[in-house]
Amino acid sequence: MKERIHYIDVLNCLAIFFVLVLHSSQLAHFGNDRYSNFLATRLLQTICIPAVYIFFMNSGATLLDYRDRQNTQNFIKKRSKRVLIPFLVWTVIYYLYDTFFNKYGAFPGPIFHFHPSVRDFILSFVNNDINNTFWFFYEIIALYIATPIFSILTHKNKKILLYIVIGYFIFNDGIFYLQGLIHLNLDTRFIAQPLISSSHLGYFILGYLIRINYLPKRVENILIYIGLGSLLLSIIDVLTNGKFNYLNNIGPFLYSVALYLLIKRGTTHISNRSMLNIFMKLSGATLGIYILHPLAYALFDKIVYGVVVANWNLYLPVLNNPVHIYLLPIVTYFILGIVVLALKKIKITKYILP
Repeated sequence: MKERIHYIDVLNCLAIFFVLVLHSSQLAHFGNDRYSNFLATRLLQTICIPAVYIFFMNSGATLLDYRDRQNTQNFIKKRSKRVLIPFLVWTVIYYLYDTFFNKYGAFPGPIFHFHPSVRDFILSFVNNDINNTFWFFYEIIALYIATPIFSILTHKNKKILLYIVIGYFIFNDGIFYLQGLIHLNLDTRFIAQPLISSSHLGYFILGYLIRINYLPKRVENILIYIGLGSLLLSIIDVLTNGKFNYLNNIGPFLYSVALYLLIKRGTTHISNRSMLNIFMKLSGATLGIYILHPLAYALFDKIVYGVVVANWNLYLPVLNNPVHIYLLPIVTYFILGIVVLALKKIKITKYILP
């Protein structure tokens, strides 16, 4: 039986909490300087941006070498049960919610559908226009499809995996940072390499390389220093409202990797078995929390403020409320964590909230 990787549990818990904070601080995308908490939400967005990237790294860490434990048929079967089936079921549920409760809405996530039909459902499903927070499922399923190909490299060709990670960084964060510095549009299909740069493959593979300690300690240290430096520059960029051009367009890759490495190292110092068990339990609720939190947010705002997202002019000030920004993700995390863990014990619901 595969040994439990405790830092994966801790990172899952951190990542889903970051997701909740990102979605409670949406004022950063819809507000302006007139709102008292606009700057604070921009800082929260900057600090919590690694959220879903951590999920991709954790998936790569635990799945890229699946051939050591199972054949490809079992891998596909387990991934379908774990992710594909819940994704399809909740896509339908959210489409029905969008259709019958669009006067209430939820934010972020569900999208209004004023003219529902089979054709509209298909088009909305293909274009992620049912619940836009589900973009994660499209990306992770694409990675699952590619995993049998790249898993072949885990035994004798790890250096190629590292080259792919480097290429991913260059074609995503690197080129776009350079683009911001020299003010030239380098976003062209002739420069990008889709096989390497798409679907967050770099995060997926690097999660595996970090798990097996492929990178020398000194390289990890350098990545931590550079990653934390990029976070600092991003914070300065926010605080100065982009005053310094060379600080703009710093991508999340290096910061995400630095945070990942720090949590991995920090977890090795946790000797309290009860604490590790708590992280393990809550880690098992991560996907369910991700799926349900838009509904929880909508219910919270309706109960606390009596406002729904459909009344946008009244709802926007709610996004500026400190309770919505800071308290909502904490309350949602613990309530949904308990709810999801309870539902997972029921035979029917455990298949759609794995």
